[in-house]
Amino acid sequence: MRLTRTTKRAVAVTFAAAALGLGATTSAYAAEGTWTVTNSGGCQALEKVQLMSGHDYMANDPIANSGGCSFGIYSWNTSSWVYGPTGSGAQSPWIYDGPGNSLSACVWSTGNPNWVCGPAN
Repeated sequence: MRLTRTTKRAVAVTFAAAALGLGATTSAYAAEGTWTVTNSGGCQALEKVQLMSGHDYMANDPIANSGGCSFGIYSWNTSSWVYGPTGSGAQSPWIYDGPGNSLSACVWSTGNPNWVCGPAN
């Protein structure tokens, strides 16, 4: 089987990633998409990541709030909240999550007084 230049590059990148231990992970790093973050007691949100103006932005979008829920976006770089925490059921503003940032959408519930966070991006 003859490989094209693009296929050869893809194979080389795959092997390089495997050598560095960068196999399949749950990280949303540099990836657009939506991940569900669920805590107990009917508290659930979507961690949304979108490319805007060439960089990632993140939003926390509560989709289930039975009361006693809090939502926020946490910075793993600074160990602090960049949005919230808030009991509001409204989507957060889009927060810059470009190079050098590592953020997660998080959900808290009175039924489980521990923060549950989505993948760091």
